[in-house]
Amino acid sequence: MIAHRGASAYAPEHTFAAYDLALEQGATMLELDVRVTLDGELVVLHDTTLLRTALQPGRVAQMTCADLAALDAPLRPLTLDAVLERYGRRARLLVELKDPAPAWERGVADAVLRHGLAERVVVQSFDAAALRRLRAAAPWLSVAPLRRRAPGTRVLRGIAAYAGAVGVWHGLVDQEFVLRARGCGLAVRAWTVNDPREMQRLLALGVDGVITDRPDVLRDAIGRDAVVRAA
Repeated sequence: MIAHRGASAYAPEHTFAAYDLALEQGATMLELDVRVTLDGELVVLHDTTLLRTALQPGRVAQMTCADLAALDAPLRPLTLDAVLERYGRRARLLVELKDPAPAWERGVADAVLRHGLAERVVVQSFDAAALRRLRAAAPWLSVAPLRRRAPGTRVLRGIAAYAGAVGVWHGLVDQEFVLRARGCGLAVRAWTVNDPREMQRLLALGVDGVITDRPDVLRDAIGRDAVVRAA
């Protein structure tokens, strides 16, 4: 059960409230997005700007820690360190790099190591080159590329050379794809699923993780799936 930006259907995304609620609803893994400020602080934020979450149009990459500190606390993005400190021992973490670059992406691996969470964090990104760079710099780090299309066997074999899992949009996950991925030694995570019937379809396929804004709905779907399998 992977909570997408926390229980983001019920609480503001990427906040302590959203993460705390996700854990209350049974999530076992928290998904979060990471960006970098102008002065190198790693912050937890999906968008390039704070316009949607804090009505601030400026790009985070052009803002400093001082700029962010001037925002009202409820609107201020959390730092990666704060999230790792608060949740790293309570749940596994799925950390997505947004617009990664060599200048800062290694800092994510350093933060994970500094908090002693090497076995509890997976880093994902749509930028496969960034993940390969991270694995070269930190071979102990678990990584998983994100794909908008279900890759074929040749691509999956290439992914398996540096990653242990692949994340794919849920609508493209079918039995054939799951079998191909498993045949290449890859776990499958499906994103982002909020419909209970779709959750049950994916569970029946045996996916390794479902990413959702509604952990409570997924919890109930898992319960129903267990009942069906036991019948």
